[in-house]
Order: sequence, then structure tokens, then C-alpha cells
Amino acid sequence: MRWTCLAHSRSIQRPAGIDRRMKGMMLSAALAFVALLGLASPAQAQWSDSFTAGEARTARDKGDVVPLRDIFRQLRRRYGGYQIDANLYNRGSRQVYVIDWMTGKGERLRVTVDARTGRIQS
Repeated sequence: MRWTCLAHSRSIQRPAGIDRRMKGMMLSAALAFVALLGLASPAQAQWSDSFTAGEARTARDKGDVVPLRDIFRQLRRRYGGYQIDANLYNRGSRQVYVIDWMTGKGERLRVTVDARTGRIQS
């Protein structure tokens, strides 16, 4: 690519590697921006206050939440199948379990359960 130098009114040749480096830098900046946007999304903010395994055990031992085995038993009766993943979260002033469940028919469900009562919310 040829540029014209305005100070000297002559044509100059720009090094070819600049285009690739510039594109790489712009792509890196764009990816960083998208990553930062993802961190602030409302969906993630809603679930950001999760319990560690130790905190969940303590809450269960104190009787603040229903044991997961009781929830799993309820889900097994209702849907058949098995648990894929389960996490305990604070949602506002209450705790919920978010459970990924594989039904007996091979469907994957995401189930939200009130952790204090064991009631299935969705």
C-alpha cells in the first residue's frame, strides 16, 4: 500500500506487517471488550452469589437448606433419570438450588428449587 507524505509531497511505502499487527491488536481489543460485557450481564449477576461446597455443607448441617439427596429423590420420582450438576445460590434474600437433570427420556432439564422448603420452582 502506498501513502503520500503531505510534508514532502512524495509517495512512501508502508511496511506490510503493520496491517496484520493492527488487525491483531484490534481483534484482541474487541475480544477483551466482549469478555467484559459478558461479565456484567444480568443473567450472570443473578447467579453470581454462589455457595462454596463447604458453605453449602454448613447450611445443610445447620438445617438452613434441605439436603440435596431429598431433592434428588423428589426429582427422580417426578422425572426419572439422574442429576448432572447442582449448585446452591443466594437469590435475593433466599437460597435456591439450580440443578441440571437428565430425565429418564433423555431430556436435559434445568430445575430451580427453593433450598429452604424443597419446593420445585421451575
